[in-house]
Amino acid sequence: MSALNLSSIAPLVLPATFWATVLMILTGAAWWILRAGAKIRQDETDRPDLLVYQDQLQELDRDVNQGRISMEAAQAGRLEIGRRLIIARDRIIGEGIVLNRALVSAVALVTAVLAGGLYVVFGSPNLPDQPFSVRQAQLLARAPETLSEEEILLLLQEQAKKNPEDALPHALMAQVMVSSGRDQDALRAYQAALRRNPTNPEWIAETGGVLMRLNDNQLGPDAQRALEAALSLDPNSPSAAFYLGLARWHAGNYKDGLAIWRRAYESNAGQTNNQNLLVARAIDVLSQLDRGPDMDGSQTPKNAMMGADPKAQQAFIKAMVAARVARVTSDPANPSLRLSAARVLMMTGQVNAAKSMLQAGETIAQKDPFLKALYQTCLASIGDVASAPLTPMPKR
Repeated sequence: MSALNLSSIAPLVLPATFWATVLMILTGAAWWILRAGAKIRQDETDRPDLLVYQDQLQELDRDVNQGRISMEAAQAGRLEIGRRLIIARDRIIGEGIVLNRALVSAVALVTAVLAGGLYVVFGSPNLPDQPFSVRQAQLLARAPETLSEEEILLLLQEQAKKNPEDALPHALMAQVMVSSGRDQDALRAYQAALRRNPTNPEWIAETGGVLMRLNDNQLGPDAQRALEAALSLDPNSPSAAFYLGLARWHAGNYKDGLAIWRRAYESNAGQTNNQNLLVARAIDVLSQLDRGPDMDGSQTPKNAMMGADPKAQQAFIKAMVAARVARVTSDPANPSLRLSAARVLMMTGQVNAAKSMLQAGETIAQKDPFLKALYQTCLASIGDVASAPLTPMPKR
């Protein structure tokens, strides 16, 4: 057996030892700091004086909402309670774990030295910075559909920096965020847009829509005010009308919701873009697939399909399609039943049956321009591909 050559394994042992040491140091530092922070947070949640102040703030909000006190009195009360709350929190933190400053400084210094060493060894300190203009040019040279959400937001943020008074980049950022379900971020973006252009009715209406979604699709006071403000600026605002109708629909007032959408469609005669926007959004709502074969809401398709074998899944799908078609037969003028049935038929590859379902609805709705437009839009979107979506409607 040949002698062990230490020089040949040294390059492997030294890096391994180095990384193990770095990991141990960083893990120990993180555990120590997080333990201290957790102790402080635990102290805060266990203190009854903090809970009392928080209850007082909530009680102030209730009094304002019920009209018991004025906004001025409530603001003064919040300031005083906030002052006491800060004093109490500072006292709790002072009673908690006291971190040794010398030790903290030593940990920070070691971490900084290790990070710097890693960058020198593995990084490229001599590589010049790449200006964002180069990155921006690369993104703009690509086809729009290839850009990710974050890349689109990056371009819009740069545009907002270049033109601080321009409201459009903020509104576009809000639309991107809405499409991915980031309603809290979208609300802030719409508010930034409206600070720069407070009279855009569609942005005001979309703000109302975001507030509705954040309120579980209920029309709260803030959303109501936003939608009313949008309609005061543009009585034919398609977005404001859509959200007002949607609120009625989610509340179970289906006829009222349809009536609002129908009036908005008719009042936008000649405004093709507005009518198309309203139609696409209405289709997305009316064709929702949220119930199973029994159609009473007790069994959702997702729950029924989970854990089922392929044969049981096929049986469920057939039962669901049959149930939806049967409901259309019992109430042929109901657009929601007809559109959801057509969507199920499309999803199961029954293109001709879906077309027949929609064509029958178009015939029934000859005297209703709004419903007729719904069916025509769906028929135009089917095409010849069985897996094509029922509508080209974007998310939300």
